[in-house]
Amino acid sequence: MEKLVHHPEIGNITYKRSNRARRISISIRPAKGVLVTVPYNGSYAEAEQFVEEKLDWILTNIKKVNEVEEKQTVFTHDLEYKTKFRSLKLIPEERSNLRLHVSDNFIEIYYPQQLPVTHSGVQDAIKRAMEHTWRIEAHEYLPNRLGDIAKQFGFTYKSITIKNTRSFWGSCAVDNSITLSLHLMHLPDKLIDYVLLHELCHTIHKNHGKGFWELLNRVTGGRARLLAKEMRKYSTRIY
Repeated sequence: MEKLVHHPEIGNITYKRSNRARRISISIRPAKGVLVTVPYNGSYAEAEQFVEEKLDWILTNIKKVNEVEEKQTVFTHDLEYKTKFRSLKLIPEERSNLRLHVSDNFIEIYYPQQLPVTHSGVQDAIKRAMEHTWRIEAHEYLPNRLGDIAKQFGFTYKSITIKNTRSFWGSCAVDNSITLSLHLMHLPDKLIDYVLLHELCHTIHKNHGKGFWELLNRVTGGRARLLAKEMRKYSTRIY
């Protein structure tokens, strides 16, 4: 059960009862706003009083969340957004739910036409669709590309695994099995190749010592440090 209340300083606040909550709590998230969770046997009056007691904290954290929101991608009909192989299409329809369809050329999001495309539910669905598409494209592209580069430079490796990891772009195990993040797919081609070469060099050198950098510099045409610096501009957390 939810209740929407407009606060003169905060704006809209959603109060939500929860059977699992043991106390009143407040959360503030990008695109979702202020949520006050109320225990099932608690009162909205108590929750509203709690909000007033925490007003300074709420206003401070709303500012922080707004700063995060400004850095996030907001998908709209005016934004032309493409993955490596597909274009995003946002299609409003007379429907009550959201539907995703990934074809050879497009990522199609069908959403209820009564909702603005900026609605948090629609935006969340788009982000899930993008991640789903990157996973598809990662399996379409990365194994073949890794094999081609390994063959070109004379590397060998045991296997390749693709994961939805945000803590690293790639890794190479002791047995020369390579793990790659599906989020490589939103990097420029030259940086995808750099990460693949980086991990292939680890099949020879298991550390980042002088020998590793000399080898990586050779296979990248003398651009290893430059490409490593450029990588720092990107993050696996793009939203």
